[in-house]
Amino acid sequence: MSNKVTTLITTDKAVANNAKRLSICLRSNGFSFSIVTLDQVLLTFGQADFDFNLQLGELSQAIKDFFVENDINTFEMRQMSLIVPSDNFAWIPEHLYDAAYDRQYLKMVGNPDMNLGTYHCYVPLLGSCMAFSAQTTIIAAFKIALPGIDVHSQHTILVNETLMKRSMQHPLMVMHVRSEMTDIEAFYANQLLLSNSFVSRTRDEMLYHTIDVMKQLHLETPDMELAICGDVDRELYGFLQHYFPNVTLYTGRPTSFINSEFNTFPTYKHALLLS
Repeated sequence: MSNKVTTLITTDKAVANNAKRLSICLRSNGFSFSIVTLDQVLLTFGQADFDFNLQLGELSQAIKDFFVENDINTFEMRQMSLIVPSDNFAWIPEHLYDAAYDRQYLKMVGNPDMNLGTYHCYVPLLGSCMAFSAQTTIIAAFKIALPGIDVHSQHTILVNETLMKRSMQHPLMVMHVRSEMTDIEAFYANQLLLSNSFVSRTRDEMLYHTIDVMKQLHLETPDMELAICGDVDRELYGFLQHYFPNVTLYTGRPTSFINSEFNTFPTYKHALLLS
């Protein structure tokens, strides 16, 4: 498989602010990425098919070459984040956390794949760390190619100040849809109540898990908001509206843009990059 850009929308460099954040979100056959100014102006979005089945040195060089060939100067970035979807993770309060026990934490919540590496990320908003498992070679290659890049799971991105504040008004459940999986974060009164991932091969399975979480946490109120993002289409949106009175699309933090090509950009599909 060759490495190629399948989508690229960008903004004239003359109007680009130097204080930028590069976010990269892995998927099974490549990655998507965005460049956003620190005052939340979307400058660039891209999607790429990428061959990850390479040795570490070859893969890190391929990642470097990719950004150079697409005229993206990663040295200009003030912040860089790599978002790695993970199905095996654990939240640990900061005062109890010890990085030496990451694998033990993961064994407490499931059976971690021994072929995967363990990583962690601190979330100041919660005063907690998340330990999670992910593919070692890919992450190592990005760290070599892009020195200083931070590594996150999807959950550490979805637990953010914007969503916590929204939960001050009413119960809020955030559903991130990806291939055969549903990630759910539940908030109320500025508190995180649940953060979990569920196997969801069908819409009915997705619905079951969402309703089950809602009932277990007693969030069945008329004003509860179900905010959805990720692999969402019109049919899924309509399906969920039959069961929940207040379904919205979560699009990440409020974002503006200069390039008119972003007028029809589906921000809800890429909320992880914009959160």
